[in-house]
Amino acid sequence: MFGMFLKGILTGLVFGVPAGAIGALTIQRTIRHGFVPGLVTGLGSSLADLIYGFAGISGITVISGFITSYSHYIQIAGGIFIAILGILVFKKGQEEVTGNSSNGNIVFYFLSSFCAAIMNPASVLSFIAAFTMLGINGSVNFAEGAGLLSGILSGTLCWWAALAGIVSLYRDRVTGRIYKVLNVMLGSLMLVFGVVMVIKGAVIVPAKALK
Repeated sequence: MFGMFLKGILTGLVFGVPAGAIGALTIQRTIRHGFVPGLVTGLGSSLADLIYGFAGISGITVISGFITSYSHYIQIAGGIFIAILGILVFKKGQEEVTGNSSNGNIVFYFLSSFCAAIMNPASVLSFIAAFTMLGINGSVNFAEGAGLLSGILSGTLCWWAALAGIVSLYRDRVTGRIYKVLNVMLGSLMLVFGVVMVIKGAVIVPAKALK
């Protein structure tokens, strides 16, 4: 079980940590509201990672087949959602950074990052690839599965806690002007991610399916 736990941590750190939209969202919310909102944003992604991991160890063939069949629809929906979040972050560039650590809408922070992560079909396929590389198949027992999922959760939580913690350390040094520039940059980055996902889902994926 301990060996599966270590494999889970490795999987969570390498394959379960999105450096794109969720990372940008975590940074923005940490600067805006403090450590807790940033961490909660990461927790939403961690829950999606647990679902990916469970899907990978419980029914690789069925899940991968479903994702492949409907990936372009899921990707389009996810891209639109991330683009909307990016626009909201971009609009924050018109506001001043707060001096306190108001937690804001914690439930929204959690659910929005969860939805953004769960609607990325490439993620679950990445987990399946990771399990294949590590020699993990769908025949793991309960103890091994629990160890693996615990490791994935621990790995992703370490990453999000570290990211939110590092950003929060320098939060007080962020001036109003820097905050506005960061919001424009992070919002634009998320918007680009969203548009790329929509294009891939609407054009690239269906084109491959027709071949």
